[in-house]
Formats: sequence, structure tokens, C-alpha cells
Amino acid sequence: MELRTINTFLHIAELHSFSRAARELGYSQSAVSAQVAQLEAELETPLFDRVGKTVRLTDAGQTFLTYARSLLATAEQAKAALQPARQVSGTLRVALADSVCSTFLPDLLQRYHALCPQVELVLRTATDDEMLQMLGSNQIDLAYTLDKPLLQPSFVLAVDEPEPICVVAPAGHPLAGQAEVTLQELAGQEFLLTERGMSYRDALDQCMAAQGLAIKPFLELGSASLLCQMVEHGMGLSFLPEYIVQNALAAGTLARLNVPACRVEMRRQLFYHRDKWLTPQMKAFITLVQK
Repeated sequence: MELRTINTFLHIAELHSFSRAARELGYSQSAVSAQVAQLEAELETPLFDRVGKTVRLTDAGQTFLTYARSLLATAEQAKAALQPARQVSGTLRVALADSVCSTFLPDLLQRYHALCPQVELVLRTATDDEMLQMLGSNQIDLAYTLDKPLLQPSFVLAVDEPEPICVVAPAGHPLAGQAEVTLQELAGQEFLLTERGMSYRDALDQCMAAQGLAIKPFLELGSASLLCQMVEHGMGLSFLPEYIVQNALAAGTLARLNVPACRVEMRRQLFYHRDKWLTPQMKAFITLVQK
């Protein structure tokens, strides 16, 4: 089992596309397909479902994903241990959106610490407005946001990824069996939502208000990952980033509702100030996020 093959698998899993993974890695699409075929043969199980242009992890692929990340992180730790002279030191201050923090941070920190074990990381969660203010006043080095596209002339955009937001319900909910769900039907449901002022919560409220409707959640909470767990336990519906709920959707504990009148997409973006010296520790963090 080669590390480059595992790296290719991780890229496809993250990008949901063989062709995009090939472009990012600098391989031909046939080379990527061959690597995946080799890995599936070694593991004796399919790792991806390929339906049309859609690429999704199988249950076995989802299980292998955790091990693949761990294997790659271990390799990076070994490489870092053998190159002490190249170790980056100093402090890196990063502000993140809560949903970005809960989903991407554990794996990202593991990889970053393997590459830069002497760097002291100072992390904090904040709203997008707070992050941009801190970036402008040099209180942080990097801001990792989830919002509508943010274009600020004083900031450099290092990462820009689309992130769809979806309405989810517990498995077996009456609305889960419908081909389409209307906003009027949503208005009559119990909801658990993130707090007002969070980008995708505000987008939902705007969709409802455009039809003269409103959702009054019985619970508002800042943690998107905790909201996902509560929906899994049958406590109501929610409106969350797809990357937060994708594992629960794959496991069948959540159902994604098709709400044509509420198609919302945010951007996951990483910024630094244009006047900021791009330190080695910043470069290392940016590179890992880009991967």
C-alpha cells in the first residue's frame, strides 16, 4: 500500500471527483483510476460508488478514510522527525468559524503538528465579522471563514471552496419520504438552528421571509456538530453545512430534504492580510488547508 495511493484516495474523498483530484495532484485521470483500482484490489472491497459524474465513498471507503488520514499523518510525523534542521518555529494565530473548527480542525491540527512540531498554535472561534476585524488589526495571522463570498481588497484569499448547506431531518421523519418539501411545510416543523448572525442561519431566515414565512426554533446553539447529533436523536430538523452531516447521511441516521425554494451555498475561505509577512508557519498551514 503506497503513500501516494493513499494520498490520491484522500483527495478523491475530499473533492468527490477523480478528475479534480487528478488536476490537483498533477496526474492523468487514468493514473488516478489505476491507483484506486490497485488500492481496492489490495483491500478487496470497493471504496467509491461511481454513479454518472457523482463519486461518493462506500461504507468501506468511509471506514478506510480514518485509517488513511492516520497513515498519512504518521508518515508526515516520521518525515518531520528525520528533518529537525528544517523545523519551523514561532507562533501561529488562527481564528475559525465554529463549524469549520469542529469538522476540519482535528485532522488539520494532527497534520500541522507533524510538520511543524515547534510552532505554538493559538486558536479561537469567532464570527466572520469578528475574524475580519482581528485580521485587520493584526490580532490574528489567518482567518478561516464560512460565509457568502467575501472579497476584501486588504486581504489575500488563500483558499476558496464552495460548501452547500442543506435541510436535514431524522431518519424516518415524514418529510424524508417526499420528493420535494415546500417552505410552508418547513414552517410547521420543529427546528434546532444555529444562532442568528451566523451566515447560513441568516440565509435560511431570508429564504423564509421572502415567502412571508418564519421559523421559530425551539433551540438555538452555536455548535453545528452538536446540532447534528441532536437531529440524529430525533429532536427536530436543522439547516447545516453538508460537510457537517455527510457522515450521518452516509450512515442513514439523517435524511437530506429536497427543498427547491431554499438552495444555499456558502464559501469556506482562508484569508491573511495583504500587508502581513507570510511566515513559514503561515505557509505550512495554508498548504495543508489547500490540500
